[in-house]
Amino acid sequence: MRLSVPAYGPQPVFRLPYAPGLRWGASGSHADSDGIHRGAVDFAPLSSSDKRVLTVAAGMVYRVRCGDGWFLGVDHGGGWMSEYYHLTSARSSLVGTWVEAGTRLGYAGQTLPCGGTPGAHPHVHLSILNSAVDVPSGKRKYVAVNGVQFDNYTLEDASGAYDGAWRNLAGTKVLTSRGVTCCLRASSRVGPDPTWSPLLDTDGNGVDDYSEATAHDTDLNSDGLPDIVAFGGSGVYTSQGSGRAFTAARLASGSFGGSSWTRSTPRHSIDVNNDGRPDAVGFGSAGVHVAIGSSQGYGTTRLWTTHYRSGSSWRVGVEQRVLADVTGDRRPDIVAFGGAGVYVSRNTGSSFAAPEQWSTAMGTSAAAGGWVESRHPRHVLDMDGDGRADLVGFRNQGVYVARNTGSGFADPVRWSTGFGFDNGWKREPTPRHLVDVTGDGRPDVVGFGSSGVWVARNTGSTFAASVRWTTSFRSGSDAWRGDRHPRTLADVNGDGRLDIVGFGTGGTVVSLNRGTSFAPAARWTTSFSSTEWTTAWMPRAVVDVNGDGRADVVGFARDGVQVALSSGSRFGAPTHAGTAYGWEKGWRVQGHQRSIAL
Repeated sequence: MRLSVPAYGPQPVFRLPYAPGLRWGASGSHADSDGIHRGAVDFAPLSSSDKRVLTVAAGMVYRVRCGDGWFLGVDHGGGWMSEYYHLTSARSSLVGTWVEAGTRLGYAGQTLPCGGTPGAHPHVHLSILNSAVDVPSGKRKYVAVNGVQFDNYTLEDASGAYDGAWRNLAGTKVLTSRGVTCCLRASSRVGPDPTWSPLLDTDGNGVDDYSEATAHDTDLNSDGLPDIVAFGGSGVYTSQGSGRAFTAARLASGSFGGSSWTRSTPRHSIDVNNDGRPDAVGFGSAGVHVAIGSSQGYGTTRLWTTHYRSGSSWRVGVEQRVLADVTGDRRPDIVAFGGAGVYVSRNTGSSFAAPEQWSTAMGTSAAAGGWVESRHPRHVLDMDGDGRADLVGFRNQGVYVARNTGSGFADPVRWSTGFGFDNGWKREPTPRHLVDVTGDGRPDVVGFGSSGVWVARNTGSTFAASVRWTTSFRSGSDAWRGDRHPRTLADVNGDGRLDIVGFGTGGTVVSLNRGTSFAPAARWTTSFSSTEWTTAWMPRAVVDVNGDGRADVVGFARDGVQVALSSGSRFGAPTHAGTAYGWEKGWRVQGHQRSIAL
């Protein structure tokens, strides 16, 4: 359980106020002398030699003055604050600065800068406040901490002050407190190791690269804010976004779930009938299934074509299937890279027409060029700005484009001699993206190579010579391994240009797009690091959650959904934005795709 008061806004993700791996004593809640709610908890190092008191979440440090004394607090944003009393060697130099979660504020002590009692042991008296709390005049806005989550534990109050029970995420009682009782162990912040080999997911958002060749959309109610669409065991679940949090998970369709839908049967959230709302589309064993989306959920699932059945003829990672508009009518068609070439099934608005062969190239057979999906990724994008999607393929000798003629694809033409397999470019560890980083509306090539990030501009008829835009994010280095450190591109400062966002060992790193290069990499938050957020368990997406034009971080954590909003120069303190979709409740990257995209 978590605090749930609508006026407050999402609760920050609070850690315990001591170092990961340590065991400290904890009490139940009690009241502060200037408050009416039981808004404080005592944490004591007891026998631990490490007495450092650390910030429970990121924020701006402030000073609380009281008579001749003072103590420290941290403003986490959204009205939430935490305050720390009894510290020795409190770091007043931090006042007015932004600090990350886990920053040392001082040491557990028995000091009384504003009066009170010292307690039996050195400890920190941790208080939680929120500016929206309604209190009588003269009282401070302490939040009753009953039900508030700290790290992997939640406090459950008893009737008396300092008394209560601490429970873990499974709801099991792990500590009964009467006064300060030993002990709660702070999370090590190291995530679980993969127990399977997930499909390639270079940006770490939980949607494999093969499925993500189709552009996903999860704005269910067309309000400009992304919602969550998740394919679970029982069907399709949805949660609507408010800009700050997500509603409880709702089973919106009983289709696309169960043992018949796996990683081998791709599922997509995309608007197929051009009504402005995304629909659910799945390539199943019987053909392509579609459930039309509405503000109330999804309609009846129907079979739009019996072709392209997942199985021996169409396999993920071998014969690619993409949904993209190749006819210019704003409805995505099926484009399939088969053995003999490329096939298209036009979207009629209520079905997919019979396959037509639009090209005898870019197929898997030797006669069609021998394209191997694991070596030669292929994409369907409008490369020349005519409103119709073309074919783009990364071949051994470079990048090839087959233009859309309106009724077929022309022969592939090499647009660049770079980014080819023979030059050391592979799906992993040197991923390549086709995105517009110059702002002219045409997708450019962005490659994360062994010497940095290289960009080749799209001129409309070719790619210019590749230029290294930064030496950061080098693929293959210990800092940026393709299987552990996802990198993606999103506009995080609202200037209309896509920036690099990387989830590294020490947190989330950003390089801003300057138009002709990427600025030096800077760490925007210590949260969402690849150490804790392992790719096979805890996907992360970068998308504008609140509609301010700046992309934010959304993470599917152990216990639900976390969001860190972008200020344009850093990511704020992560908040609990939803209690569903966490791996503690059975959601796995392996079989339960969770999408959030615009």
